[in-house]
Amino acid sequence: MRAVVTRVVTAFVVLAVTAGYARGAFVCGDVNNNGGINTSDALLMLKKGVGQPVDLVCGPTGQPAQTGQTTCYKAGVVSACEGTGQDGELRTGVARSFTDNGDGTITDNATGLMWEKQSDDGTIHDKDNMYTWNNVFASKVATLNSEAFAGYSDWRVPNEFELYSLVNLGADHPATYSVFNSDCVEACTVLTCSCPPTGTHWSSSTYHSTPSAAWVVHFYDGTTYLYHKDFSNFVRAVRSGS
Repeated sequence: MRAVVTRVVTAFVVLAVTAGYARGAFVCGDVNNNGGINTSDALLMLKKGVGQPVDLVCGPTGQPAQTGQTTCYKAGVVSACEGTGQDGELRTGVARSFTDNGDGTITDNATGLMWEKQSDDGTIHDKDNMYTWNNVFASKVATLNSEAFAGYSDWRVPNEFELYSLVNLGADHPATYSVFNSDCVEACTVLTCSCPPTGTHWSSSTYHSTPSAAWVVHFYDGTTYLYHKDFSNFVRAVRSGS
């Protein structure tokens, strides 16, 4: 995994985010009170440095979703899965599936979230549009809502856990699912293509210890780390789907 250096401009602190620091700690809210780790407990554990919770993306019942891995490895080489007990063999969790709604949006059937598709046509949906953190809300999201994109006016910036739910741990370049990577050619619209996330995308989640920074997800390889809010990154809008 690549090493990333992110400058967080608070008291001129420089955070070196390496393979050991870039975290993928995402947990389910314990909506059924069934003994799982809830989100607030997980964040508290992170702040206290008590290990790292495992990567989880939740379905609507609060159960973990599959990671997307279907391959197994031995000594760093692809191997047969039978009997390994690896993620690629067991594929535990809620199966991932997506629905293209035909209106420029995609619904994640595991989480219930509805995502904006992205295009290559120079519009508000263009995959190459970049924003500072504040401009994501004031420009990108405000425009989608004022225009009632796809008939909805409750679009927002995803939080870090929601954004990470688009990461497919069985893929890279981009580390996401095929429904977000189809027919992306010059001048295509959200009605005719689905351009993939490849770079660093903003979440709406501020870094608690340094409020001038926010969490991001890099869809080149699915890593997550921090960026100063004055930097420019990509964004993909989401809504609850209800």
